[in-house]
Amino acid sequence: MASTLKLDSGLQHLEDWADTASQTEKNHLYKALFAISGQTVHHHYGVLTDKENRNAHFVLVREDLVLKVNYSDQDTFDIAYIGSMAGAPGFDLALQAH
Repeated sequence: MASTLKLDSGLQHLEDWADTASQTEKNHLYKALFAISGQTVHHHYGVLTDKENRNAHFVLVREDLVLKVNYSDQDTFDIAYIGSMAGAPGFDLALQAH
């Protein structure tokens, strides 16, 4: 059985984003975070590797909502970005390389 990853940092990104997000968007994002935590995110979402940081990944949550996480170590992850694909740092490069 796979261990559960813990969110280490990035809660401020989540709080800032949640202030303007709809309830539906929040539900989708929280589901993606649980999939990351449970290490099943690759089974349920499109995931792209950041070409500038191999420890960072973009999770395609829904049509124009992307979550960028950084896997700091084997047990934790950090939220680096939540928002539109157009605003995600490094997303275009990751998409081109996919």
